[in-house]
Amino acid sequence: MKQYNKYLISQSEQFNEENFSSLPDEIYNINEKTNKIPQIFKAEIIVSFLKDHSLNDNWIKANPELTELVISNTLFTGCIEALFESSRSNRVFQQDFENYLKGKFAGNS
Repeated sequence: MKQYNKYLISQSEQFNEENFSSLPDEIYNINEKTNKIPQIFKAEIIVSFLKDHSLNDNWIKANPELTELVISNTLFTGCIEALFESSRSNRVFQQDFENYLKGKFAGNS
């Protein structure tokens, strides 16, 4: 069965947050739900999990509370994950998107 992507990302498209209206809400909710949790490796843990469903062992050891919250799947609404999935064939888009997210989760709004 063919699986369809939620977003249509062309090979030449560049990431622009203004094109994804649900993105700021998901980022805000994640930051709100994690604001009392230690921030060590926060951006790396969240981005890596949403992008590839993988986590570095050092991150897990350094921040088990955030790791537990991330893998419980109660933190995300699906927008970020769908955007990563939809842009798999556009590495430039993915890298820009990843850098944008790391800034947002590191507190750089």
